[in-house]
Amino acid sequence: MTDVPDTAVPETAVPETTEEAAPGVTHDPAPEPDPAPGPAPEAAAPAEGPARPPRRRLRAAARWTAAVLVFAAFGGAATYAVAQPERTKIPGLKTPGDGRWTYPPVALPKLPAGRPRPLDAAANPAGVHYADLRSLLLPLPEQAVADRSFPGTKGWLPSADYLKRYDFEFPDTARDTRLELQDDALRHIAARAWTMPDGTRTEIYLVQFLTAGHRNSHYAQLAGVPVRGARDAVDDGTVQSKSIPSAETVYAQAKAGAHGGVSTRTAILGAGDTYALVVQTRKGALPEVPFRQTVRLQAQLLG
Repeated sequence: MTDVPDTAVPETAVPETTEEAAPGVTHDPAPEPDPAPGPAPEAAAPAEGPARPPRRRLRAAARWTAAVLVFAAFGGAATYAVAQPERTKIPGLKTPGDGRWTYPPVALPKLPAGRPRPLDAAANPAGVHYADLRSLLLPLPEQAVADRSFPGTKGWLPSADYLKRYDFEFPDTARDTRLELQDDALRHIAARAWTMPDGTRTEIYLVQFLTAGHRNSHYAQLAGVPVRGARDAVDDGTVQSKSIPSAETVYAQAKAGAHGGVSTRTAILGAGDTYALVVQTRKGALPEVPFRQTVRLQAQLLG
């Protein structure tokens, strides 16, 4: 049996020019394939096109909604975890201390019935502090060691001991100033002092007169007398009067490295019939933050 060569089938078996050979014939050519089982013609595509985008948008919206809910759940859990414990106990969020001291809650003492506050200009033009002056002293912060030599006998500091805090140029000036205190209607001097573990010593003096006018007169006399250890002090910009509205006047000075390397900061607060002298000293650099903190708290008590 011989093989049939590939050329045995004539090339004219499938005519290539059927449509051209019979123009005007309406029947479909026999060799055309049946379009039914094949893919849908391109003309049908627009019918399905508009339905797809809404489904894609719905699926995208569903995915984003699920993502938002997951993040909200984790965010709420994280917020709860951060808010519940103390901030310093949260790993990675520990806030370094800025040097502030821990004072007990500070509250104004209760006044006698019907008595106004000292800065009530309408009801109390003389600026009288009707509360016990000793109750207006700032309490000791934590870890402080009190100086038991303050305030002296019977809870009041003698005027001679108070004037030792000032650096008078001549001894006679100190004596004359002490006599002038009596002429200026001095009532009481309350004082408190303590030392912190880092060596910072704080002294607070409250000097009370009969009226705010007497207080102003005495302060004018001492304005040119430096506090001992701060003769060459310069204005301390860390304390501004506008930042302490509870005091009428705030005057602060600082001196670094004087008298054997001891730094000194001082502030004078005037409020009504009383002014406060705050003095902080320390060998070496004197921290700024606890000084501002102490001055502000003492001013709140005076106001």
